[in-house]
Amino acid sequence: MGRKKEEGIEALKPKMDPISIQEITMLDWFAAFALLSSAPVSTPSETAKAAFELAEAMLKERAVRI
Repeated sequence: MGRKKEEGIEALKPKMDPISIQEITMLDWFAAFALLSSAPVSTPSETAKAAFELAEAMLKERAVRI
């Protein structure tokens, strides 16, 4: 069963190519887990920024411990 082609304005919107699992970095991985502790009332921009800030802190702490 194929996907229905988008019509109208939806067909004009630029499409993002899917990211291969091989392109995901440790920063991306840690940020994904940081999202589990995000506040539900924050905006998507605030949530993303906070997740990557926490992920960067996790990478710094990892470097200290290894």
